[in-house]
Amino acid sequence: MPPARSSNKNKYIAAVLLLLLISMSAYAYLMPTKAPAIETGTILVLPVQLATNSTDSQWNPYAAMDVLINQLNVGVSYPLLQTEDIINIISLISNDHLSQAVDIKQLMAVSGAGLVIESRITSANNQYQLAFTLHQQHHTEAGVVNASSIEQAILATSSLITQQHNPQHNPQHNKTATQYHSRYSTPLLFSAMTQLQLGDTKAAEQHLSKLIHSTPDNLVAMRLLASIQLQQHQYEQLNTTLIAAIDQATHQQDERELARLRLLLAQSYTETDRIEQALGVLTIAKTNAAKVKDWLTLGYISQLAGMINQRIGRNDKAREQFKKAIEYHQMMNYPIGQTQALNELAELEVIEFNYPQAYRYINRSYEQVAHRGLDHLEKSTFKIMTKIENKMQHR
Repeated sequence: MPPARSSNKNKYIAAVLLLLLISMSAYAYLMPTKAPAIETGTILVLPVQLATNSTDSQWNPYAAMDVLINQLNVGVSYPLLQTEDIINIISLISNDHLSQAVDIKQLMAVSGAGLVIESRITSANNQYQLAFTLHQQHHTEAGVVNASSIEQAILATSSLITQQHNPQHNPQHNKTATQYHSRYSTPLLFSAMTQLQLGDTKAAEQHLSKLIHSTPDNLVAMRLLASIQLQQHQYEQLNTTLIAAIDQATHQQDERELARLRLLLAQSYTETDRIEQALGVLTIAKTNAAKVKDWLTLGYISQLAGMINQRIGRNDKAREQFKKAIEYHQMMNYPIGQTQALNELAELEVIEFNYPQAYRYINRSYEQVAHRGLDHLEKSTFKIMTKIENKMQHR
């Protein structure tokens, strides 16, 4: 009776596999089974909505989003927007920075994202459910993951999305959730970022100073405090903050933070007429950003380098840097950065009386503004366009 024994053996194996799946406390469901290729653009993960009874203070919408971003591995062709970049983009189109009630189409247009990941975590009976939606320009998918913890739900979701959109990725190379602890998990930092979004800089500064005093290795908090100090022209305090932050980032070997901290330092040097020092710092910052393929920061580094070179009369060098900025932003399909750099290029050509070239650049810029809904850049772009048109009429 071999067939009967084989049948029993198959049933036994199936039962064991089922028990293993249950013991992992995680399962996932996704439709359709084969996802279409992600369209050109970055991947944008929205803040994770948390409607749970968890008492774990490390989880908030930004921390959960940050862990999900870090765990995704969809390949070099689809760069991931980082947590604060996403928060800044959302703030441009929504008054409620923590809400997911944003217009997804508008968000994709403004950010240039090819994929937007929307998610919500709920809990019941010591189990957590993460429901997510993957938005593409002409396609939407939905999925659900159940797990025994928020951490496991995020890890399982990132693994599922990675396998859907990067089938060549070896699951054995997946990071474990415990390898990455989000710097955004601190309640004080979350409060400070919320206050910044609400425009209460003083309250944010107090929260950040308190956090840095108790946790001097939190680079996000140090950089945000430095940004406030730069905005308020507190150059002496800013210098102290940045020196400490750069030392800490060097110790942690955090190239991304080193690039962004040095960009702030270069801005400070520029505002205090230490031009050559600013250019030297930007050169180092470029190396830091390139190591982690932080194209967005590379774009802004090149843009600032262009502005500095233009300021000291090195127009050819400035033009080269503005064009590099556009190239980096194009790698992220990021229309905001492209528009800003095109505007700078147009202004540079006006200075050199190259009005037809200036008009070509400003037309490209205005197309981005109009087609992408970049309302916050419309006034400044139109002002440059009007100036160029007037110059051309009075030649």
